[in-house]
Amino acid sequence: MMKRILLLLCIVCACSIVAISQTVKPIRFSFEPTISGSPIILNQHYFSTELNDSISISKLKFYISNIVLLNNEKVVYKNTGGVYLLNAEDSLNLQFDIPPSLQFNRIQYGIGIDSITNTSGALDGALDPLMGMYWTWQSGYINFKLEGFVGNLEQEDKKFEYHLGGYSDKNNAYQLVEFPVQANSDIQFQMPIDIIFKSIFSEKKYNIMSPSASAVLISKKISQSILVK
Repeated sequence: MMKRILLLLCIVCACSIVAISQTVKPIRFSFEPTISGSPIILNQHYFSTELNDSISISKLKFYISNIVLLNNEKVVYKNTGGVYLLNAEDSLNLQFDIPPSLQFNRIQYGIGIDSITNTSGALDGALDPLMGMYWTWQSGYINFKLEGFVGNLEQEDKKFEYHLGGYSDKNNAYQLVEFPVQANSDIQFQMPIDIIFKSIFSEKKYNIMSPSASAVLISKKISQSILVK
């Protein structure tokens, strides 16, 4: 009798596990920073045909937030409260679970931290100031951090540092983007670093470290340059 009870419990547990596993499926999407179309590795030197100069990236970190899936124009899924910090030193991909039967053909997300989150007082997890992406309560979070060198590495004036953020009024650097996607496959975005900064380098803007009109401009260029592979 006891063996039958144990067997029945095992069957029930197994069915429960299968049922739970079928309630969600993982969706994974990643970012691939490139120079002249080739994936980059931090601290390696590349020649950019766009810039007609050498370039290397030493740091790349940015926030992804407010992920929404749409079927045509209808919102079918919201990743409520999800804030992800992606770091090229670790991995530029993230994963979250959705219902397996969900039908969608577009994805929308924010690059950075929106004004509501900036003023909500949430300072834990990916938003912990120890992550190195927070200025002060007045300036808020750094949405996108990119550092490196263009040209001769021995020329200090060729070092670039872009710490892009700001959430108030005309200095709001948060960018919302939307792309067509396929529902049943992983999604990869290409981020062409040299194309993003071609116009910026030509204007000799190598250092932006606080909320400003320039930070908003570069943030827009970043969002407009991202492609679905």
